[in-house]
Amino acid sequence: MRNAIFFIILTIAFISFVFFVGIPLLGKFTVFVSSLRGGNTQVSKTDTTPPAHPKFNNFPDFTNQQTASISGTTEPGATVKLTFNGNDQEVLSDNNGNFSFNIQLQNGANTFSAIATDTSGNQSQKSDDYTITFNNKPPDLTVSSPSDGASFFGSNQRQITIQGNTESGCQVTINDRIISVDDSGNFQYTTTLNQGSNPFVIKSVDQAGNTTEKDITLNFTP
Repeated sequence: MRNAIFFIILTIAFISFVFFVGIPLLGKFTVFVSSLRGGNTQVSKTDTTPPAHPKFNNFPDFTNQQTASISGTTEPGATVKLTFNGNDQEVLSDNNGNFSFNIQLQNGANTFSAIATDTSGNQSQKSDDYTITFNNKPPDLTVSSPSDGASFFGSNQRQITIQGNTESGCQVTINDRIISVDDSGNFQYTTTLNQGSNPFVIKSVDQAGNTTEKDITLNFTP
């Protein structure tokens, strides 16, 4: 009977010790182990590096199309702000850093530049300033000599020179042959006439792709 009472008291004491002392100690030990594990975890640093400025893909310096697309690359996910003719617009680059803008050109020179802002708020330097010139007016073209329908006779008149003027910077062709044009737009082309009717197509194309064409026919009799 005494042994039974002794074991009952001992069991109650053990349970009380575990409940009031063992469980709290186990909790503290668990917290200690967790803190050791957490001490080995690297704390991520805040991104303070600004992205590189946006880079534009190739675009025409001159165009006769009023709507243009400007595209380029930057840091993936960055916001690109385009300043075009003094007005701002923004677009988000895709996962590969690609971006594009559709713009309406004004007549003459159109200037633009861009900056990029990454997801941490870091802002790039401004890109270079670029220009697209919009012009949809055909160039002036004058054939000063000889006149359309002119006739030439004999071997002394068989070789003739076509002369004219167009806008500076244009490319001139006569019957698809490229002709030299000086800084003032003057050109001339010397050729030999064939017997009978000799048609000539004089064409001037400006830097934007606008074209002006004149046809003349010269007659030759040996």
